[in-house]
Amino acid sequence: MKLLIALSLLLCIAAALQNRGLRNTQRERFGSVVQKVAVSPRIANGQTAAANEFPYQAGLVLSDGEVFRFCGGSLISNEWVLTAAHCTLTAISATVYLGSITRLDPIIRLAVDKCDIKVHPEFDMETIINDIALIKIPAVTYSAAIRPVSLPKCALCCRTYVAKTVVASGWGRISDIHPALSPVLQLANFKVISNEACAQVYGSSSIDTGKICTSTVNRIGICDGDSGGPLVLASSKLQIGIMSFTSHRGCERDELAAHTRVTSYLDWIQENTGLRLNKQKCLCF
Repeated sequence: MKLLIALSLLLCIAAALQNRGLRNTQRERFGSVVQKVAVSPRIANGQTAAANEFPYQAGLVLSDGEVFRFCGGSLISNEWVLTAAHCTLTAISATVYLGSITRLDPIIRLAVDKCDIKVHPEFDMETIINDIALIKIPAVTYSAAIRPVSLPKCALCCRTYVAKTVVASGWGRISDIHPALSPVLQLANFKVISNEACAQVYGSSSIDTGKICTSTVNRIGICDGDSGGPLVLASSKLQIGIMSFTSHRGCERDELAAHTRVTSYLDWIQENTGLRLNKQKCLCF
């Protein structure tokens, strides 16, 4: 009997330690769509980024007071980082890493608290719509390693980006069986698909006009630790998406991935940051 009690205690301790790791604690909450989704995507079977290739890439360590979670983000000015709402919703503090492709060796490490985090007020944890947030940081000085990403100038209706090649980057896990985050920034190329095709998989309640979707092939996928990271056009590095969710079945299953469509939130970004985004009216095509 004493042996059984001791074994039970060890199992409880192990479970508690696992729960305090860098993981997504909300994963099962996001299972109400047609196909269950896994929030906190990771890039699997990608390529290693070159130094200064993604100078806008941010790493985020977020704490709710008990659990730490790692997400990605993008520098959009010297004082603002763009990321996903599901990463920051319960955060009471965050540490922002900038300037290095090595996750644990950033050039700049900045600490912020809850009042510096702006989550979209209409973010829905069940459907994962309006999955966007902003983090105010102390002003940074630009360099070859730290530089903001460019945001689109066109409003919502202007482009669907269907069939365009896009690039995702992040420090997420590199395979379904690999337990740890990648120590070095990874990247992968994907193709944008139509929202109609994506809605057939995840449901129209989760794939609204504020989402943009990508297909995956050859077991290259977006998975744990990359949520909130940037999705940019391969041709111009213009950020058109924020990594939002993938299938719960894993990152190496060639499943679709959904991202927040940046052009849908240009007004919200401008209103909350004061940035002049020079938005233009464009012909839809």
